[in-house]
Amino acid sequence: MSRSLLIVLLVLFAWSNLDRFPIEWQFWRAREAAIRVQNLSDQDISDVVVWVSSIPQLIGTLKKDTAKDLSIPRRNPILDVGISFRYGTNSIGQHTGTLDGGNGYKMKILTHFAGVVTVEEGPWNDRGQASSR
Repeated sequence: MSRSLLIVLLVLFAWSNLDRFPIEWQFWRAREAAIRVQNLSDQDISDVVVWVSSIPQLIGTLKKDTAKDLSIPRRNPILDVGISFRYGTNSIGQHTGTLDGGNGYKMKILTHFAGVVTVEEGPWNDRGQASSR
């Protein structure tokens, strides 16, 4: 009786502290974050940098109507994401959101005419559209 009670208490303790386990041991969560940057504007954008938890991911020039997929190892449970790029002669920088378990560590960043940035969080299908959950 006391052995089974001890096991139950141990399981409850572990369950209540799931987020405190090191990321390497969290097999029930994604180990990588996926970010797609898509240029839907009327011209090429240059000097594209995606910032993930203050670490720059250099993309360079992104041609008109093209996309670039990034796969980034996840080091924290929550990742802040931002983008900076040059649209014509204007420099644009924007915080795009956070990646966490709620959105499956996936984000799609879209740039439109005049450097307007929109974001879709969550998984997407092979055609680049957001998947319905």
